[in-house]
Amino acid sequence: MPSPQDANPRREADGRRIFTENDLGRYFGAVDPRVLARDRRRRHRRHAIALVLVALVVVATAVTALQVLRGEWTIPGWEAAPPAEPILCPAGDVAFSKESTVTVYNGTTIGGLAGDVANALEERDFIIGGVGNQGFTTSNMVAVVISGAAGRETSLAVQRSIDGSVYLPDDREDDTVHIIMGTKYSGLVPEDGVSTEPGPLDCQRLQTEAPAAARG
Repeated sequence: MPSPQDANPRREADGRRIFTENDLGRYFGAVDPRVLARDRRRRHRRHAIALVLVALVVVATAVTALQVLRGEWTIPGWEAAPPAEPILCPAGDVAFSKESTVTVYNGTTIGGLAGDVANALEERDFIIGGVGNQGFTTSNMVAVVISGAAGRETSLAVQRSIDGSVYLPDDREDDTVHIIMGTKYSGLVPEDGVSTEPGPLDCQRLQTEAPAAARG
């Protein structure tokens, strides 16, 4: 059977070789049809194997996802996060104190509000740590007083000074107190009208914690 080496193209005087139609026919006709058929079968087998592997991966992924959703399988690191502990209002009375540092934030678009409140509180011997701006879920409020357990006593003093403010406990470990001012603030309670007796913090709609937890 002829092979590509048997093709004898015509050579021009300048050395170029030009294949005629017959030359090309002889050249490509030299490929054994059995070789072409064998290559086609190999390609078909490779395609079939690839499709089977893809199908197996899809099925395995679907089965795994279903088992995880049903809770039958657990994949490390995919466990659902535990529910957050509810925020509870401290139970019982706390003492009145001005010993913790207070930072005042403006939660409104009213210019200079945080600075005015900080100055007014400083005149009443509160320790002011600074002022700033802080967004909140709503500015349609008087103020929100935020602290951890160590700052509850100063939080009570702030609440007594800003009538209508709401206390919001958080899990900070230091005794700092933050105040976020709202648009309904109209001024501090007159100093001679502020009670310094122990009393409860006003969290309004928050559920009150158990007394044992409050003591802890």
